Amino acid sequence: MNPDTSGYNAPLCPDWVFLNNANVHVAKDRGWFKTYTPFTSTVNPSPLFNAQQRTPVLGIGTVEIPTKRSPNITGVSSHGSIVLREVLHVPDYICNVIGRPLLFTDGYNVTTSFGKKSLGTIKDSQGRNAAFFDPARPLFVIKVRCPPNGPTLGPHALKKDGNYMLGCEWDAIEKLKWEEFKASGGISTSGPNSASYTAEETAFLKKHYGSEFHFLTQHGLKIHAEKDREEGRAILRTLMREDDLSENEESDDESEFQGHQADYNFTDRQLDWIEKNYRNSEQFMISYGLKFYSEEDLQEAQAIVDALMNDDD
Repeated sequence: MNPDTSGYNAPLCPDWVFLNNANVHVAKDRGWFKTYTPFTSTVNPSPLFNAQQRTPVLGIGTVEIPTKRSPNITGVSSHGSIVLREVLHVPDYICNVIGRPLLFTDGYNVTTSFGKKSLGTIKDSQGRNAAFFDPARPLFVIKVRCPPNGPTLGPHALKKDGNYMLGCEWDAIEKLKWEEFKASGGISTSGPNSASYTAEETAFLKKHYGSEFHFLTQHGLKIHAEKDREEGRAILRTLMREDDLSENEESDDESEFQGHQADYNFTDRQLDWIEKNYRNSEQFMISYGLKFYSEEDLQEAQAIVDALMNDDD
């Protein structure tokens, strides 16, 4: 769940501020990125006051922010995350920015308020809290998890008593350059699961799921999103490894193969509760942004279900 900071272990800027006048997301630190493509561009960090100002962009990629979902929940059940795509890497910007693409591209909804515990929430496409705005911070800054359940964070860039008029604008011509760069095949992703399907994997996919579209849909992923397709490839390769290990014990029944691979990680009591409230273990993990093929996420899922069961008792 934490950002991939291997090779980028410096403390990260903790301030992620929502700006409805920003047409792009911005991250100060390379360590926030899960995927990253070096790309030279510029962004206007102050369109309200200086339309000609430009700040260098070093790259673009996907960021997953580990968040606290609510000020009223403690422990692992309070853990959430927000996934932002096509985030600009701008080291010289004052802080990190969550822009309008959160609403129109990334599929989240924002509500603001002025309570003592929260200044509002960010909800996912299914209406669940993904983050809340911290009233202890200026502007609308989300509450980010820190160690041991989040990345190492540095000092706040936005001071509590500071007065800020922030904005951020990525010019249309710069966006076009990025789209042309992607279309030319220049985009890169990270990790061993980035490569396209092999012939063996394609055959496996067709045999058990019919098509990549149906496979991705079953796992809550979208075929038109390259990040989702990359995650789908990782899932498929995990399933194939497990299938190889238990080949002699597997049933030929396709529906049995498509049983939920995460079940064996939960006790019978946990599974009964999960099936009652979430239908199956895979849907339960997806609802919390967890991956059933990740050992770390499986451990977090076990802790979450225990906490939720205790709340019900």
